[in-house]
Amino acid sequence: MTSNIVNIDLSALRRNFRKIKSRIGFSARILCVVKSDAYGHGMLPVARELEAMGTDCFGIFEVEEGRTLRDGGVRTPLLVLKGIDADEIAAVTEYDLIPAVFDIDIARLLSDHALKQGKCVPVHVKVDTGMGRLGVQWQEARSFIKGLVHLRGVQVTGIFSHLSVADEVGHSFTDVQIERFQDCVAMAHDLGIRDPVTHIANSGAISNQKGAEGGLVRPGIMLYGSSPSAACPGCDGLSPVMSFVSRVIQVKTVPAGTPISYGRRYVTKAQRIIATICAGYGDGYSRLLSNKGTVLIRGRRAPVVGTVCMNLTMVDVTGIEGVSAGDEVVILGGQKRDRITAEEIAQQIGTISYEVYCAIGKSNRRCYLDGLS
Repeated sequence: MTSNIVNIDLSALRRNFRKIKSRIGFSARILCVVKSDAYGHGMLPVARELEAMGTDCFGIFEVEEGRTLRDGGVRTPLLVLKGIDADEIAAVTEYDLIPAVFDIDIARLLSDHALKQGKCVPVHVKVDTGMGRLGVQWQEARSFIKGLVHLRGVQVTGIFSHLSVADEVGHSFTDVQIERFQDCVAMAHDLGIRDPVTHIANSGAISNQKGAEGGLVRPGIMLYGSSPSAACPGCDGLSPVMSFVSRVIQVKTVPAGTPISYGRRYVTKAQRIIATICAGYGDGYSRLLSNKGTVLIRGRRAPVVGTVCMNLTMVDVTGIEGVSAGDEVVILGGQKRDRITAEEIAQQIGTISYEVYCAIGKSNRRCYLDGLS
């Protein structure tokens, strides 16, 4: 059995869900983003937990994720954020999915398929208000929506957009995007679409209390216990959901002048005690942490020395008394009074916590824990 375990604390997930609810108001509706295997936390177990907590909808990336959730018994509405391709249309009706739409040709094909089955498929219009990614350009939203209202096999039940700098406090472009979005919603009302679900507030916006006026918000990274950026003021008190634990497999004392790992990128300057742990970049622990990262052993920090290997990493445990093979190594998470966060790891390698979670969570056996809250 592998020495590496990713622990997922479902009680922490619940606490974060309740904290988000308290921040936006308990009457507000929540779309929980569980795409990309719930950011490495395990899409199906996470979705089941959040469904029990009363989430209103889930955000998934693609149709195949919807298939997995439906087959796993999840019945909450599922919004396919990426939209759909022509060959996925049948699965939309089969698995009762809500696709994002921004391509009129796809919308027509979907409508035709639904009518043949005697159905009318709910869709959410995705508007690009300045992200420059997927979506109908906001200037073209009126003509696009006008084309949709004539399709009898689809019904516009939602309109949404995505904010690009909502995690930066006071950035004026967030207000620009929100204003553009509100204009698009007003256009939809003018075209006869009554009371669509509207949503633009991601984790950054929730934190900064922006864009939640539509009544539906889309938390992602906040659910998993991290802030979208260090600048977000509303993420204090979130509980990390993921931790990553490995084991020491060998400890040895080496003399001065000993090179450690590939490339001789670290050479001991004095006698040192080196522990080898059973985790590396193949397990989601980035090679960029070579000579940079730290791990927790016996409650103390041990620096990474030398190049991180595919499945092994060496750390210097000189000065940490009694380290031996089999000792627990915390790569992500807390041990005694110290904690290594995803944000700390991300800062060391020049990325974001999202990537840290995805890399670690998808590469290792997960164990789901359930606390008392």
